Amino acid sequence: MSFAGSLARQLAHPRGSSGRLLGSAMDVLNRRPMRLAIDMLAIRPGEDVLDAGCGTGAALAELRWAGPASLTGIDRSDVMLNMAQRSLGDTATLIAGDLGSLPLEDRCMDAALALNILYFDGSDHGFVRELHRVLRPGGRMVAYVTHRGTMEGWAFAREGLHRLYDAGDLRAALIAGGFAETEVEVHEVAVTRSVRGLIGRARRGS
Repeated sequence: MSFAGSLARQLAHPRGSSGRLLGSAMDVLNRRPMRLAIDMLAIRPGEDVLDAGCGTGAALAELRWAGPASLTGIDRSDVMLNMAQRSLGDTATLIAGDLGSLPLEDRCMDAALALNILYFDGSDHGFVRELHRVLRPGGRMVAYVTHRGTMEGWAFAREGLHRLYDAGDLRAALIAGGFAETEVEVHEVAVTRSVRGLIGRARRGS
């Protein structure tokens, strides 16, 4: 298997020592988009917050300082969850689970992050539908993906495992997942001089 193919598969589902190294590297590379997304999520004290595809727990660690009532992280990678557990201790509830079938009750969260996970969503937008389902009325989610225009230049993104987005694609995915058109906004952000990203924010209606 080519290096690009191996990297694409590790990004989709980190495993083993390579997955641990990749998780640490991605924390560094994604620091700016993570902080932009957290700022846009605008957590208020006492809220219940979900990080879907929590990885090493880096975003959950940042969210602790907002004073949430609870923090929950879900990931399908045991490697990522083990790293998150070592970092977070008992400050967050960590669950192994499928993002297309979240092991959570309806309307149990006030806010949700979805950082670098929508690349792996299916044509039915199951990840977004599940995030919409678990949000309370008035709850909001923030998603980050790197812009199609940037990712098309990366070999691993041409392996067929990543869904690529421009601003219109991301907006359409959030609407298809159940959010009202009037409650969806998408912003293009500069991550570095050569990397463009997209941050989508959506609010669940009553």
